[in-house]
Amino acid sequence: MRRLLQSIIHNRKLYDRPQDEWVCGRAAEGCPCVFGPDRKGECRATSQCLPAKKGDRWVCTRAISLGGPCKHGPQPDGACGCPVPPCTPQRSLRGHRRQLTWFAVSAAAGLVVLALWGWARTAWSSPGPVTAPHAMSAQRCADCHVETGHIMLTSAERAQRTQDHNQLCLKCHDLGAHGRLAHGVTAAQLLELGKKRTSGEAPPPPLVQQVAHPLASGHPSELACATCHQEHHGREANIQHLTDQQCQVCHQAPFASFTSGHPEFTDYPSTRRTRLQFDHVAHWQKHFADPRLASTAPTSCAHCHEPAPDGRKMLVKDFEQTCAQCHAGQIEGEGRASAKGLVFLRLPEVDLVALEAAGEPVGEWPDFCEGEITPFMLWMLEGDATAQKALADLGAAKLADLSSATPAQKKAAARLVWSVKGLLADLITQGQQVMMRRLDPYAGVRGSTRHTGNFSADSLQAAQQVWLPRLLTEVAAYRHGDKPAPRRVRPRGAVAQAGAPGPVAAPKAAESDDLLAEPAPAKAPDKDDLLADEPAAVKPAPVTGKAPAPSAATTLEYDDAEARVAEGGWYRRDNTYTLYYRPSGHADEFLTAWLETSASDTMPAARAIYAELASPKAPGVCMKCHTTDRVGNTSQVNWLTSRPQPQNRPFTTFKHAPHFSLMGVQGCSTCHVMDLKADYASAFGDSRDSTTFHSSFAPLTKNSCVACHQPTMAGASCQQCHNYHTGELKLLHLQAAEVKSAPARK
Repeated sequence: MRRLLQSIIHNRKLYDRPQDEWVCGRAAEGCPCVFGPDRKGECRATSQCLPAKKGDRWVCTRAISLGGPCKHGPQPDGACGCPVPPCTPQRSLRGHRRQLTWFAVSAAAGLVVLALWGWARTAWSSPGPVTAPHAMSAQRCADCHVETGHIMLTSAERAQRTQDHNQLCLKCHDLGAHGRLAHGVTAAQLLELGKKRTSGEAPPPPLVQQVAHPLASGHPSELACATCHQEHHGREANIQHLTDQQCQVCHQAPFASFTSGHPEFTDYPSTRRTRLQFDHVAHWQKHFADPRLASTAPTSCAHCHEPAPDGRKMLVKDFEQTCAQCHAGQIEGEGRASAKGLVFLRLPEVDLVALEAAGEPVGEWPDFCEGEITPFMLWMLEGDATAQKALADLGAAKLADLSSATPAQKKAAARLVWSVKGLLADLITQGQQVMMRRLDPYAGVRGSTRHTGNFSADSLQAAQQVWLPRLLTEVAAYRHGDKPAPRRVRPRGAVAQAGAPGPVAAPKAAESDDLLAEPAPAKAPDKDDLLADEPAAVKPAPVTGKAPAPSAATTLEYDDAEARVAEGGWYRRDNTYTLYYRPSGHADEFLTAWLETSASDTMPAARAIYAELASPKAPGVCMKCHTTDRVGNTSQVNWLTSRPQPQNRPFTTFKHAPHFSLMGVQGCSTCHVMDLKADYASAFGDSRDSTTFHSSFAPLTKNSCVACHQPTMAGASCQQCHNYHTGELKLLHLQAAEVKSAPARK
């Protein structure tokens, strides 16, 4: 049954007014007046009731709670017969609450005004001082915080806010392409790595353990930077330091400590083959054990290795300190049975009889040439359109044997011979620019001076005067469209000597400024001409005046041309019509430039050049130790060993320098143990895959580190050995501002 909370009959109970701000002063005595105070808190009671008129009489209406109708009743004029003196009204509970509410609102509004516009507004809003690296942003909240005009309720809005905040951090901190993701890799990659683990496999490293449920369930994979790096904890706070508990929030395969539960290492620290082919086992077990090398063999790892400036990576010392004692002479060609120089230019063998019978004269050419066009000549010929077409038309036919060649192939052979003669003429008349210019279509990049090897056009001109004296005249006539002159036979090994008939003179001497002018007849080689072969004795010139006549001895004899460039340079052999380049020792710029250029090119000449230079028997023997790696669609020759890469942050980090004082008499072998059964050499040869290898050393085990890395000793926190932000972090490079010149005055 429905009941009223309070009776509304006037004479039974006084009606409470909880909404009023004032209550009667007699309420505390249990006898409040009927009227109650007004809105201003003034007493309105003058009597105990308000008599009511019934007919011609006035009736008392005093409430039953006050004793009911009085005995005297109302006065004749209708006034109450029981007057009441006024009371002092009091504020009600509602009034006190309203008063307190207005005070709180006013105080809050005042604080907001002070916080936003007061002189100490920054002190009110700052949650605390920032660290020293962020001190410049202490007064600029917008450097690290994004203002939003509404409360974000959806996950998409919260994810966008996280991205906006992270973007502010990345304005100063470059963390790589995926710096905002866990460990620098995408969530899909982390999940895929976690799925690869099966019950039968060894536990993977902490990076690939099963990740937290929020990431696996499709939630936003981008974590806020402030999740781990929390500011406003003081100027000296280290916001980079993380606890193991923070790492275990995501890594759902917890373990007690590094010593108890941490996964075993797998193939650490080797991640690729060495950049230099150096077999530690073979050298220590075989070469260094040779009594003949006892005085020069290293006695410890420190003989060849030294720590990097930051103390992390161990570097290999330079060539002079490590390898020169055993290999410098080998590089310079000591004990080499064949030529110590590299064949650069050569007059190839040509079937002159077949060409003359086909009506394709090639002018002057030696009858007794041997060998084919060198790869370097082929490279320069491929830079000429005419030679390219001649090579294509020649096909599989050989210049040395054109007996079974078609007429078209014989014409192509003749054009190719003229292209060779034109190449020699251009090198003589224009010099190194020809080599630089013809490198462009070959390698796609402009050649450098390293590719020329300080080539001298004058030196080649000296060779031309002996090999093809009429070369410049014939090439000039051929390019002019004139019929080639009859071929002149040059006997094998013929050289111009003093007293011997010189080459046939040109029909008419060219003007002095003609670049194709035929040179004067060859003279006896000067003693400083390093490119001259050993000539016969030269008779001294007649002596005039009172100078004494020479003795019976004719003149000084020349040393071998190859021996005269022992420090590197160009020399020739006239009996084989060949121009050689002898390397200048280790890191010869000519050889390194050509290896770098030809390693990545797929043209036939490039492959031939690389094959010749990469041969273990090539002059300089560069590729006996150095390797070539395939990087994407190109190849890279490794001239240096591994070097510190500050921009590359691996997941696992190690610092060698602090561990030196802990090693005993075993030295580096305390941790690095050679694997005597490893097939180290099989990873090299023609292979350019650096990820397939066999290390000379056995992988490190966790026990090597557990002995010291315990919580009560050297420490065993996750962050001590692992980086969270991994990958390639590009360093900031600032560009100089452009200085605008002042406008000219009118």
